[in-house]
Amino acid sequence: MPDQMSLPGITGEPALFQPEVVHGRAGQLRGYNLFFAIVPSSEDAQPFAQVGAELSRRHELQGRCLPPQNFHVSLHAVAGYADKIPRSDIDAARAAAARVAWPGLTLVFDHAGSFMNRKHPDDNAFVLRCDALSAKALADRRRVLGMELRRVGLKPEASSTPHMTLIYDRHLVPAHPIEPLRWTAMRFSLILSHQRLGHHQRLGDWPPLAAEGSRSRDSQK
Repeated sequence: MPDQMSLPGITGEPALFQPEVVHGRAGQLRGYNLFFAIVPSSEDAQPFAQVGAELSRRHELQGRCLPPQNFHVSLHAVAGYADKIPRSDIDAARAAAARVAWPGLTLVFDHAGSFMNRKHPDDNAFVLRCDALSAKALADRRRVLGMELRRVGLKPEASSTPHMTLIYDRHLVPAHPIEPLRWTAMRFSLILSHQRLGHHQRLGDWPPLAAEGSRSRDSQK
């Protein structure tokens, strides 16, 4: 049987997505996580940063507060990668997200406390938790997004407990009530997390941002 002919420029390798190259960050890259989340705008993030600083002082936490641009509430984990990222995953996730209606989602955060990290006890997450009505509304949105992600062949994993991480610290703080903090998330985002570098690369927002705000997600096309 004759050898199969190959056409110039065509290989069996899938097309790859090229992530941003991050300079000047402490730590060593440990791969990438692709996930959907709701992310506060820079203006909306300021009250969370203030609450984080206040609670850190109150509980004598030693860890640094996360940068406000990394605050988020996870919706679904989509995939993790050691290095190579198939472009088909990014395209499929974007296509699924475009089918989800998002009229806005109001969350009320009324508790704070720590999640224990058994593998890395110095990195316990100190988080804000939302009330029961907010958690139910968030679960409904996750369900719809999850259906669309599965429809395009992805295997999403929903975050089980709605929360926003503010600080990583070795101390464990019991859950306790706080002055309620209300936030309306007007869109949700696809994010590529550069593990151990603390960098979140935004790959898309739905409903879409204005054209001048879309360069971050279009720069890798």
